[in-house]
Formats: sequence, C-alpha cells, structure tokens
Amino acid sequence: MVQIMRVPNLACLLCHQYSPATVCDFCKFDTRFILQLNYYGNLLRYPVISKQFRHTAYDGLLALGEYAWPFDELIHRMKFHRCLASIDLLANWFVEQCMDEETLLPDCLLPVPVHFQRFLHRRFNQSAQLAKRIGAKIQRPVFYDWASRKYGKAQHTLSKADRLLNLRSAFSVALPASFHHVAIVDDVMTTGVTADVLAKQLRAQHPDLIVDIWVMALTCKTPLRYRTRCVD
Repeated sequence: MVQIMRVPNLACLLCHQYSPATVCDFCKFDTRFILQLNYYGNLLRYPVISKQFRHTAYDGLLALGEYAWPFDELIHRMKFHRCLASIDLLANWFVEQCMDEETLLPDCLLPVPVHFQRFLHRRFNQSAQLAKRIGAKIQRPVFYDWASRKYGKAQHTLSKADRLLNLRSAFSVALPASFHHVAIVDDVMTTGVTADVLAKQLRAQHPDLIVDIWVMALTCKTPLRYRTRCVD
C-alpha cells in the first residue's frame, strides 16, 4: 500500500516566494480587506456600497474585498483552474474577516447554482465548493438542491439591464419551510442582480425568510476608501 506523504507548503500562492503558509505574510499584509477599510458587519448599511448593487430582496451583505488583486487572481484560479488552495484560502479568509461574535449565523448556506451543461464543461461549481468549506468552519449545513438554473448567456458578458432580463426566468427555486434564515454564497457580486433575483424568488415562497448574501469580492464602480470610524 502506497502512503501519501503530506509536506508543508513551500511557496506563496501569490508571489511564489518561500512561505510555510499558503500565502506569505507580506502578500496578506498587502491584501486590501474591506474590514481593514472600516466597513464592518452588514455592508448594506453603507450607502457608498449599497447604492452600487441591486438589493431589493435581501437583508444583508458580507464580502472579503473588492474584485482586485489578490481576489481577482484567486477567484480566476478557483473558477477556471479548479485550484483547491484558492478555495481553502478564500473560505478561511472569509470566516476570519467577516465572522465575529455578533454575526447572526444562518440556518444553512445556499450556493448559487450553475447550469448542468456548464457544470459538465467545467466539472466544477466554485460557489458550492466555497459554501462547503465555509459551512464546515461555522458548523452550518449546505443545501445544494435549492435551485436549478436554465441555460443562458453568461452573466459577466452582459450589461446590468441585460443581466436582469436574462435572469428573470433563469432560476427555479424550492426551499423547505423549516429554514428561517439563509445565506446565498457566490464568488463575485458584479451588479447584485443574480443575488436579488434569487432572494426575490425565495421570498415569494417564504415572505418572512431572512436572506443574506455572502461573496468573496465586490466589483465596485466607485472604489472604496478608508472610512473614518464614527457613529452611524
């Protein structure tokens, strides 16, 4: 029987210099986390963020950072190259940066689905992999079969208006009535349309449902600046 020897990480995933950790201290120090800009808790509380994304049907938004280095690189590796190290790192960072003792944890996590044909092509759903790892860390179940997606144009190729039209009939959702608070997990929020459509369909079935959105990165048209702490 062949035994697999596990060796420590020897190179930083980002700069490729020697590192005993997945990402070296220097690269992590250079990472621009939203929390370090003094935006904490539900990001919809801050107009500079909430006005950039559609949010008519969900209650809360948590995110690690803006869609720039290193999040864009890590998400691209995860999404198109099935880099498991990127998934683990993003999940670890999300729990570390976005979760605290005041965070109200949901009953379950709901990964954004991909169409079956696209899944067959990629053999991978990055949202499901992120939800699986985050759920394990916070001890919350992942409900994978809550929604199905019809085949359509990729959202990242469309304008904000076309995204809404493309998504109006793109999903079919079904959630058990036993859930009262859920978090939809995705990799990137670009306009908020996908999250809003899914939340709206969930609330059409369960009007009292609390819906949060958890993403790794936000595509902000107006870059976030350091926020001076003050009474909100």
